[in-house]
Amino acid sequence: MSQANIYPMDNIAQLKTKLAELGIEFKENEPLAPYTTYKIGGPADIFSEIKNSQQLKAAVTLAIQLKVPYTIIGWGSNVLIADKGIRGLVIKNSAGNIAISEKENIEISQIETADVPEPRLDEIDKDKLYTFEDLDYDESDAPIVKVNIESGASLPVTIMNLIRNGITGLQWFGGIPGTIGGAIFNNIHGGTHYLAEYVDRVEVLDKDSLETRWLSNSECKFDYDYSIFHEENDLILSADFNLRKGDKEKAKQVYVEWTRRKKLQPQKSAGCVWQNISNEEKERLGLESTSWGYIIDRVLNLKGKQIGGAKISEAHAAFIENTGGAKAQDVVELMELIKKEAVAKLGIEPKSEVFLLGEF
Repeated sequence: MSQANIYPMDNIAQLKTKLAELGIEFKENEPLAPYTTYKIGGPADIFSEIKNSQQLKAAVTLAIQLKVPYTIIGWGSNVLIADKGIRGLVIKNSAGNIAISEKENIEISQIETADVPEPRLDEIDKDKLYTFEDLDYDESDAPIVKVNIESGASLPVTIMNLIRNGITGLQWFGGIPGTIGGAIFNNIHGGTHYLAEYVDRVEVLDKDSLETRWLSNSECKFDYDYSIFHEENDLILSADFNLRKGDKEKAKQVYVEWTRRKKLQPQKSAGCVWQNISNEEKERLGLESTSWGYIIDRVLNLKGKQIGGAKISEAHAAFIENTGGAKAQDVVELMELIKKEAVAKLGIEPKSEVFLLGEF
């Protein structure tokens, strides 16, 4: 949907003035491709990288009050930015403070247990690019430690910093490029684990009242690649996590090895494009796997298909990679081709994990 001419130009002039008054640096007409894993995307009208929650709240509050559209990006993974760019204010959220609770001996029985979706990780052996079973282990008896992490914190950096401090639980999410906010937004999964298993509560800026409030784990409505934030545009500021005082050497080994295995995935992409189908759909359709990589390769026979600079990856067909100079429109056309073929041959339409941002 086009974002053109949806706010008066004097509003954005006011926004620039007020951002400057608050000491928040910004750039105009900044190309966004360098800020994404796809390396695709046109310019932002106004771009600002913000490194603390106070300025993040201030910038978003100003945008809402002035009716200037705003877009938050973190690591720039799982997004495809339009060739024409994004109108209004684009914020790269780099607020990354971590606070470890001083409280000890938190009772496991006091922790709210999240409903964890059924895993969808069953690539058939002949197509299996990486396995997880040999890395998984149970550390539910390890003591709990509360950790607050701001939403712009780098997920890989955060995990390693916590492990160095003897705090485990997030090692399953090695190899995932992103921020804590994006990880919460999509309830990321690593092997058979979901982030929701470790989230206690989430601090948000309410878009209507412009006040901060906390959502419990259950209020976040976590599901497979889903949270309430897909429907509500409240801004994720930080989250409290229930992590473990576990075996840091074992956790480090799992993190490093899982990250190494996932390097087989195409790097110049937005990650896996499609949500794997459910086990029920797999059985109904008589397929060997829930993986869209398997379906696109072995059922739709589209592996290696290329439009412009975008290509369905030879390494893993659930990925569309930028082979060099790809446009957003090239990626979209490949996505539409996969949808068309899936409907024609299977009667189902894949659901995208990639969010389209800007003027498409």
